[in-house]
Amino acid sequence: MRTKKTAIVVLVACLAVMVATVATGCKKDAEEEPAEIQLSFVTEEYVATGQGEPFVEEGRAVDTSGDDPYMAVLEALREPPEGMATVLKEDYKILSVRVSLIGRSAIVDLSSEGLSGGSMEEELLISQIVRTLMLNFPGISSIQFTVDGFLTDTLMGHLSADQPFTLESYEDAAGNIQYSVEIVENSGST
Repeated sequence: MRTKKTAIVVLVACLAVMVATVATGCKKDAEEEPAEIQLSFVTEEYVATGQGEPFVEEGRAVDTSGDDPYMAVLEALREPPEGMATVLKEDYKILSVRVSLIGRSAIVDLSSEGLSGGSMEEELLISQIVRTLMLNFPGISSIQFTVDGFLTDTLMGHLSADQPFTLESYEDAAGNIQYSVEIVENSGST
């Protein structure tokens, strides 16, 4: 009889600890720690010389718990660490990022106001956004750019942007994983 009472007391104590743990865990989820995000920045060497590897990823804690985690991640690109640069300068306004759950495609809508630059800047802007979003949101399979809500042939007049982009990974000769931003050919509408 005493063994049953002891077992019941232990069981009740365990349940109390479990309930307290779950309640604390739920409260902690509401105050969730910022996620570790990989941000793609441009190396200053590449900007200055056009030589070497153009991108370096930096891990950074970014609060993605708000209404728009995609915009939070892209806004973090505006603050490069020392020794790196960003192409996403303050003049470039991102109006929205919409993601289709069905097609797994994202649409990044930029404002035409202030959207100008050379071919290198256009290529690096597209690549910086595609790399950062696709490295952090594996549910996205392609990214289409629009300007002021409309499909466009080009963002700054140099490169084709009428098709979505994707991020391809490959292993280099040294065994390191590298990434390449590619156009998704004949993708139809997004």
